[in-house]
Amino acid sequence: MIVWNSKYKGKQQNKIIFSILSFMLLFLTVVIPNSLQLFTAAIMFFCFILSIFIVTFNREMKNILHLYFFSVTVTIIFVIVGFIYGAPSIASQQVLIIYVLSPLFWIYISTGIIQVIGIDKLINWFVVLTILCCVSISLYFFLFITYGSNSISFFKESGNLNLKDGYAGATMFVYGSLIFLVGGFFSSPEIIRNKLLKFLLLGALLCSALTSGRSALILSIPVGILIGILFPYRDKIDMIGRMNTTLNIKVVFILGFSGIVSAFLLSHFTAIDVIYLLQNFIKDLYTAGGTARSEQANALIVGIVDSLGLGVGHGIGVDYVRSYTFPWRYELVWLATILRVGWVGALVYSLPFIWYFKKIYIITKRRELLSSDKFMFSGFFCAFIASNTNPYIESFSFQWMYIIPLIALFARPVILED
Repeated sequence: MIVWNSKYKGKQQNKIIFSILSFMLLFLTVVIPNSLQLFTAAIMFFCFILSIFIVTFNREMKNILHLYFFSVTVTIIFVIVGFIYGAPSIASQQVLIIYVLSPLFWIYISTGIIQVIGIDKLINWFVVLTILCCVSISLYFFLFITYGSNSISFFKESGNLNLKDGYAGATMFVYGSLIFLVGGFFSSPEIIRNKLLKFLLLGALLCSALTSGRSALILSIPVGILIGILFPYRDKIDMIGRMNTTLNIKVVFILGFSGIVSAFLLSHFTAIDVIYLLQNFIKDLYTAGGTARSEQANALIVGIVDSLGLGVGHGIGVDYVRSYTFPWRYELVWLATILRVGWVGALVYSLPFIWYFKKIYIITKRRELLSSDKFMFSGFFCAFIASNTNPYIESFSFQWMYIIPLIALFARPVILED
């Protein structure tokens, strides 16, 4: 009995430590991504080690692992192909970290978070982290305007802020995290119970998006709202029968009122022209992200055609160079993926996401979609759209946006069975 108690206490201590480290990891990757990369990697490693002794895999989670190992096989094959065709060794190292180690770590850590902490508490964490994200943006603006570019080097080494002629745009990594969070909260505002907090948070997110200069982030607002309208959900508290939907007067009023107030404050208390920002946003959508991305897309398509869609290998680029430091890396991740590993390899990489979309469709059709599922799906969907124009999915600091939603859905049966 004493031995059993000691094992139980040890396991509980592991869970407590894991919970603390997990929150630290999410703070580092959500609020200040890429600012403390080595420290973030260390915390991530410790979380992974602890999660090995905590998590329990059900059948669906085992299927996720099988799909992961399929993708690892594809990665290793095309790393070898790239090496044969002259890819630099640093490219192979980066690929193995981003495509092999980092996803495995996030799969285990995410499973631990869902099973130890729970989805509801995780979303509460996201509320707190979102507030901190908005605070960090305000601090960034204040420091840059008051003390200059050197004062914000912690957030980004070559940080910049453009506030000219009614325009607003800042170079901050946190905007990548907000793509997920904006999509999630604008699709599921009912998930925030406190009405005042709901109004303030949506308003702060809207202001953050409009002043970011990031079309992908601004796009997350209408996409999130649309998903909230189209996807009916069943509240966990109301499991017996009554169906809820976000298409109601209260939600429309909150979203509309938050938008009007935020636009008014920006227009009247700053030099920012909201109409001009929206015009720029529409222009970026029309040009598919601007001239640079269009040229990049054309070059990648030519490379895909020349290779017959079979894949040229990881670490191999095309004539168009986007980064002289890493010339094999591109913002248009999925086109670049098809270039590197071919159509078949890209399909293998996308299988977990295809399965996730199918599962969401099934539970929505059955009227079993929870509000937390909708939050996660909307955040994921917005991040997935953004991955077509930004390389977030190829950064270990942002891969949580693509893995946590899957695990939150597929690991859920373990919680229900317990």
